Amino acid sequence: MAFPDDLLQLAQHLADLHPESPHQASLRRAVSTAYYAIFHFLITEATSNWARKELRAKLGRCFDHGTMKSASETKVGQINTALKRGALAGEDKMIAIHIRTVANAFVQAQQRRNDADYNMDTEKDWTPVEVATHVASVTEAFRIWNIVREESEAQAYLVSLLGTRERRTSEPQAAGADNQRKQRDPGTPRATEGQH
Repeated sequence: MAFPDDLLQLAQHLADLHPESPHQASLRRAVSTAYYAIFHFLITEATSNWARKELRAKLGRCFDHGTMKSASETKVGQINTALKRGALAGEDKMIAIHIRTVANAFVQAQQRRNDADYNMDTEKDWTPVEVATHVASVTEAFRIWNIVREESEAQAYLVSLLGTRERRTSEPQAAGADNQRKQRDPGTPRATEGQH
């Protein structure tokens, strides 16, 4: 069993640990562990595309919690906009909805993990039903991902989790000009028109 699956199983175990008298520590750890399950699941999915297996763990450490959340929120927003415009239909629509489910599950899991780990407000008690629902949403995200994992839109979502952005068409030229300026010796005057 893969590490993310182990974490998800552990989250379920922690959620069910004291059915008669739920302990806040177990419930909070279940919420946190469920988040880490989906966090490592998406990283594993992304890095498995890297041909050099021995470097996948190092690549995995490049992923950042905040960047992944931001990318997931962006993906949810993009899909919602496309659905409202009616820009998606048929299989493309179903793929987009599935990816939105996974991205939204990640966002929600991270927020709940932050609450469980850092919000020690004594008036906020986690209930077994609340925690079970949370663990179930992460479990569903795992299941849904396996339906769309080979789709190009799903793979693009994985790439976005690194925080990459597409360049505007004008940017490559500007970047090229910047590189030329950096490569030129600062003490060497720029050639003017007519000089060879």
